[in-house]
Amino acid sequence: MNYQYRDFYYYMKKLLLKHMAGVLCLLLLCIFAAGCTQSQTPAVATAGDTVEVDYTGTYDDGEVFDSSYERGQPLEFVVGAGQMIPGFDAAVVGMAVGDKKTVKLSPEEAYGEWNEDLVMTVNRTIFAENTTPVIGETYSSLTDQGFIRFTVIAVNTSEVTVDTNHAMAGKTLNFDIELVSINPADA
Repeated sequence: MNYQYRDFYYYMKKLLLKHMAGVLCLLLLCIFAAGCTQSQTPAVATAGDTVEVDYTGTYDDGEVFDSSYERGQPLEFVVGAGQMIPGFDAAVVGMAVGDKKTVKLSPEEAYGEWNEDLVMTVNRTIFAENTTPVIGETYSSLTDQGFIRFTVIAVNTSEVTVDTNHAMAGKTLNFDIELVSINPADA
């Protein structure tokens, strides 16, 4: 092989390798960039989504009042549909599957303040003939507004004093929440 051709051959080989290295770097950069843009942020719960959560609810003294873990089944509800107390509903917004959080809900965010106007004295005849109202017991009754639950707080021969406040009215509630699944509203 002639020196002139050999130099030209080496020059071309060097030039080709140089350009191939540049092309290879560009190709790797494109693959990396595509991989970065392809990764998605995890879906988070928003209004209208159907979600499942596991939770434990406690009072401030640590007493457990409810737990989906104990029932062995997550709670399912539609976020923002008014199916849950307001603070619990709001706590789930923005959570991703697997997220856990602890929230402390004031009475206003839960079942409201205890309201003395919801304590009333009624005629004992609202109870069935062979039913004796017992102080501390909870009963249900059908009214013009639908079913109401009430707790008997006093009884005499002709009247019964009942409290129609929710049993957790006026209480601060604590929840440990874990988001189990999200079924988006637009799916």
